Amino acid sequence: MSPPVLSVVVPMFEVEPYVSPCLESLVCQKLDDIEIVVVDDGSTDGSRAIADRWARQDSRIRVLEQPNAGLSAARNTGVRAAHGRYLAFCDSDDVVPANAYAALVGSLETTGSDFASGDVRRFNSTDVRSHPGYRDTFARDLRRAHIRRDTALVRDRMVWNKVFRRSFWDAKKLGFTLPVFEDAPVMIRAHIEASAVDVLSEVVYLWRMRDQGVPSITQRKYEPAIFVARMHMVIDTFEVISALAAELIPLYGDDMCRGDIRDALRALNSYDDASLREALSLARSFVTSVPADIIDALPPTDRQMMTHLMRGELTELRQLVKESD
Repeated sequence: MSPPVLSVVVPMFEVEPYVSPCLESLVCQKLDDIEIVVVDDGSTDGSRAIADRWARQDSRIRVLEQPNAGLSAARNTGVRAAHGRYLAFCDSDDVVPANAYAALVGSLETTGSDFASGDVRRFNSTDVRSHPGYRDTFARDLRRAHIRRDTALVRDRMVWNKVFRRSFWDAKKLGFTLPVFEDAPVMIRAHIEASAVDVLSEVVYLWRMRDQGVPSITQRKYEPAIFVARMHMVIDTFEVISALAAELIPLYGDDMCRGDIRDALRALNSYDDASLREALSLARSFVTSVPADIIDALPPTDRQMMTHLMRGELTELRQLVKESD
């Protein structure tokens, strides 16, 4: 049999309330020549039984299993088992709109680009909203774009709103290593090393905010250990940009200081300085690496926060974070 057009890798861990809607959205794709590779990362709830039931109903679904090793390892396992000419990733608590993969693959078939990326919405049981960080990035369609020219793509750092040409993925030896917040270094490298990418203004992914069950990593992002992991992501991505596309450093530094760093500092409202020592040290090391003129050009509150952080003035920083919330 010839390989499928598209392989969708679905890492799965403790998502019993959500995995069925996820798989339903995949089997209902308008692009039906797909395989769905579910990787059970050691789930202890009812997720596996649900996935197995879907696999019995639809031969395009395969369920693999491994001892719990984290999202990066599960994704890498799925990639090794995938056979499609194109490759996509879907987290098992999220939903993919019915036309998404047809639109992304169709664009790549037309342009020959290395991957295609589309807009995202966040949702829960009562609400669907735009992702504020993507407002400019996906404002209009672009064909054969590149991050060096279309610099708003520096904000396009997630894996699940994309379809990749498998030959590109393999040639660049892409893969995931960080235990959490694993997407950004890999996706920024993919953007830089691609010959061209397609950008779709169409919404191709629905990113869930969980209402029940185990909270997601992004919903626990202020916990000290998660704060540390987030800062490792920020620094690893900065190292990729510094090595491969230094001209993007100002834009990335500005985006992080206004975004991830500023947001992560909200943890100061919930934890003491001792609990956050490692995370704050990593955040400080990043901010001190950002060009001074980028810090100076930040809005006043952000500039003051970064200055207090660099100077280790935690009392003043904590008060400013409290006032800005």
